[in-house]
Amino acid sequence: MTRPPLKNLRVLVVDDDDVARSFVARSLTRKGFDVQSASAGQQAMKLLTETPFDAIVCDLLMPEIDGLDVLKHSVALDSRPSFIMLTAHGNVAVAVDAMKLGAVDFLEKPIAINEIEAALLSVSARRPVDSKPSASGVNYKNTSLVGSDSWLRPFSELLTKIATTDAIVLIEGETGTGKSAVAREIWKLSNRSKGPFLAINCATINRDLVENELFGNIKGAFTGAIGKVGIVEKANHGSLFLDEIGELSLEVQAKLLQLLQERTFTPVGSTTPRQADVRFIAATNRELEHEAQVGTFRPDLYYRLEVVKLTIPPLRERLDDIPILLEHFRQEALQRHGRSPTFPPSTIGALLRYNWPGNVRELENLVYRLSVMLENGEAVEVEHFPDRIRLDSGAEYRKPSNMSLSSPTAKVENYTQQHSPLSAPSMDDVVMQGLAKAMKSYEAKIIQQALDRTGENVTQAAKLLGMKRTTLIEKRRRYEELGFL
Repeated sequence: MTRPPLKNLRVLVVDDDDVARSFVARSLTRKGFDVQSASAGQQAMKLLTETPFDAIVCDLLMPEIDGLDVLKHSVALDSRPSFIMLTAHGNVAVAVDAMKLGAVDFLEKPIAINEIEAALLSVSARRPVDSKPSASGVNYKNTSLVGSDSWLRPFSELLTKIATTDAIVLIEGETGTGKSAVAREIWKLSNRSKGPFLAINCATINRDLVENELFGNIKGAFTGAIGKVGIVEKANHGSLFLDEIGELSLEVQAKLLQLLQERTFTPVGSTTPRQADVRFIAATNRELEHEAQVGTFRPDLYYRLEVVKLTIPPLRERLDDIPILLEHFRQEALQRHGRSPTFPPSTIGALLRYNWPGNVRELENLVYRLSVMLENGEAVEVEHFPDRIRLDSGAEYRKPSNMSLSSPTAKVENYTQQHSPLSAPSMDDVVMQGLAKAMKSYEAKIIQQALDRTGENVTQAAKLLGMKRTTLIEKRRRYEELGFL
């Protein structure tokens, strides 16, 4: 069975309480789920027989046919839905019985909608995925990239189109978003996949040795030089990934420009150019366009690099990925350490509210750390999270009292305190719009106020908000498309 896109699961809500059933059904529908409801166990069984559902959110105690009966009926179906049990009368014995029968979660009333949403997102992350080719003929689900359909499908389709060419690719994104994984995926999908994939981090190499590492040297080029093959030559017939390319000096940038233009390079100490049959992929977490404008990065090199430019959104802008990535890293931890914890909806909800400054890498490290600390199958509690996650994911979005006003978050908060009567999203906003949408709407309003205050000067507004200029431009474009601006 193919997993449906997140927030588009077919969900059956079963509860004999008209008010509770109506509220849950309406709230999930607003969030984009495909929802039907039933007021009794018998009606639910009939619907399950007639219609395939991906998940059931069912009350335990109902007259005549209760939630356990509905659960027993559902597990016998060919297209077995995931079952989430709700009850105001929860106890350990009933929870154990429900889990033994096949329920994937057990939530006790009163239940916040975001808890049910987190449980459903977790359900979607665990559902099996088959191999169905995309329109471009390549099955993006067979790639090593992990994420939700909402952004990964169009992103992967674009990768497929550019991978079969030799076009230079520039990958932009914050630290930890997965730029190296995308670069490797381009190589795997390309006609050069049988050749080498080599990577060099321009930020970790001594500036005086960058040219030597890239182009190599000939014997006698300098004291102690015995002749070295550079990474460009080693990558012949394959792909070379230049990570953190913005760290290169202007002098080395000039030689790199020649390499990209002429497809030739000259080893240190030599006067004879050599051919480079290499596909180049570069990545940066810096604003190269802005740096090209102010002269700290060569404009001609920037324009050569941006033949194809890919931008990877930060994790805080793709919250649907979190349950999927959690399950992915949990399975990896299980293979690596022989044990892995579980993540109940309450803890997933806290992770959905966190800002993730370290992006996917931070989430990956968190899962591996918990897999070492906890026993196999042990449920993760919010108390197991580092202080920064517990504080930042609180219901009122608390921050540490010693947060410096030089940080982006503090700058936005300081700006809004001084210049804006805006209030943070209320619980009504969250219920009506969903957490992610409510926060995006709030951020869009802050961005618009900053632009108004600076007379639409994007550079000054970005400085005021403590974010990169390109980030502000991209956020503005997205929010305009979403109708927030």
